[in-house]
Amino acid sequence: MTSIEYKGYEIRAVPYQLAKSGEWTVDILIVKDTGTQVKHRKFSAGNTYKIQDEAVQHCIDFGQQIIDGKVQTCSVSDL
Repeated sequence: MTSIEYKGYEIRAVPYQLAKSGEWTVDILIVKDTGTQVKHRKFSAGNTYKIQDEAVQHCIDFGQQIIDGKVQTCSVSDL
């Protein structure tokens, strides 16, 4: 698992390898620690990648886009 801190959130890349194709998914967990409470939400995208490292990078990019409010169907505003 790879994780980064971004604008007060932690983005955890948790791609997994599909059994049939061998490709890697774009799955992430965004975590917000308020000091008194830890909240998290899982997000995924339909993209797949042949190489795990490439999937991890896209996971991080996807998480940053969500936090920046650039993905209309995904939000962290209530974390």
